[in-house]
Amino acid sequence: EKRRDSSDDSDSEDEKPTKKESKPRSLHKTTSIFLRNLAPTITKQEVEAMCKRFDGFLRAAIADPAPDRRWFRRGWVTFRREVKIKDICYNLNNIRLKDCELGPIVNRDLTRRIRTVPGLTCDRKVVRNDIKLAAKIIINLDNKWGLWQEEKKDDVLGLKSSNPLLSNITDYLIEEASAEEEELLGMKDGDEEGEGEKEGHTIARDEELIQVLDKMILYLRIVHSVDFYNHSEYPNEDEMPNRCGILHARGLPPATKVAINEVDEYITGFEKKMGGFLVPRQDLTDEEAAKLGLKVEEDEVEKFVSANTQELAKDKWLCPLSGKKFKGPDFVKKHIFNKHAEKVEEVKKEVRFFNSYLKDPKRPQLPEHPNNKPGSRSAPSGSSNSSSGRGGDYDYSGQSSRDATKYPVYGERGERGGYERDRYRQPPPSRREPFPPPRYRGGMDFGGRPVITYRDWDAPNDEYY
Repeated sequence: EKRRDSSDDSDSEDEKPTKKESKPRSLHKTTSIFLRNLAPTITKQEVEAMCKRFDGFLRAAIADPAPDRRWFRRGWVTFRREVKIKDICYNLNNIRLKDCELGPIVNRDLTRRIRTVPGLTCDRKVVRNDIKLAAKIIINLDNKWGLWQEEKKDDVLGLKSSNPLLSNITDYLIEEASAEEEELLGMKDGDEEGEGEKEGHTIARDEELIQVLDKMILYLRIVHSVDFYNHSEYPNEDEMPNRCGILHARGLPPATKVAINEVDEYITGFEKKMGGFLVPRQDLTDEEAAKLGLKVEEDEVEKFVSANTQELAKDKWLCPLSGKKFKGPDFVKKHIFNKHAEKVEEVKKEVRFFNSYLKDPKRPQLPEHPNNKPGSRSAPSGSSNSSSGRGGDYDYSGQSSRDATKYPVYGERGERGGYERDRYRQPPPSRREPFPPPRYRGGMDFGGRPVITYRDWDAPNDEYY
């Protein structure tokens, strides 16, 4: 029996490691490296090709260029959890990509994936308003990405949508009140609320409304990468190390009563913060884009053909792309479209890319000049910008620098380059030698030869004094 017991114990010990191995792995947990500096010329394909040499590489993500950082970008490289991330980071420190130091560091894990917002959001009035906002945002984003477009039957908030999540959503947006009972009891509108205004407003939860709102919040977070309570969107989240990493949720309701004004102020402020999602983004019109330099595809193709058509002599034309010679420009044009169609397609692609960039209202732009902002000081009327009709070099101390010239500063109008007398409004420089020569003590003049004054030819005339 003892032998059987020992054999049973050995079998149980063998079963223990098998149970541990059968535990599911945390596939969402990864390790990543943060690249602090990426030159604008570095592409995502180059970063992926550099990191694929290391085992466990999963994906790479690159942020948008930052105008305040000379258009440099930041990057994240994701690896599997079991790799030695510090060794990979050390090796990346010794690599320069296009003569650019990447500055790699190990990216830490998220400290809190679920973050709470004030418990004021649990109130029935706030939840009903959030349902209305979330429905509008879902409709706008579904239309943007072409979701649920096949059959639009339900009319939600004046907009049609076939999303099953929004079916019968208007039933939860209508308020209910015991108006008849209050009338029979002789109670005026808001008597109970009026009595409670002095003490405060108690947070009232409605589980049915909250359940409807939670489904909409999860739909926005998972499908459209929109964190509702953080009123923000996480772009390119599928390429980041933590997919669906952060989510803001409602906190516990406050134990004490809350002022009614505080609830109204929260609703108003939250609507303002969500304004960017409530109004769908619209690209610039062709008229507005034309003022910014919209390109025409046919004109750009014609410019490309004319730039690659060179006349060598009479009835002798050259195509620089192939080096062949033709009798006329029409033959060169036909040759470019037939033999170099990929070059023409590149020109068309560049035009489409440029026009799409130009029409995007959220495109990266240079910061506005401080003098062009409303309310800034305009240049004085006597400055070089207004008198000469052209802008001089700008001094970043806030003043306009003087035009470089060989003429003196203090000249009469019409004498030396047409400069005005009071242009710079500064006193003339003092002479080194007083004029006329001073008399010495005793009333006697100096008997020697007169003092020679080395007067500057560019000095002001005596009439100036």
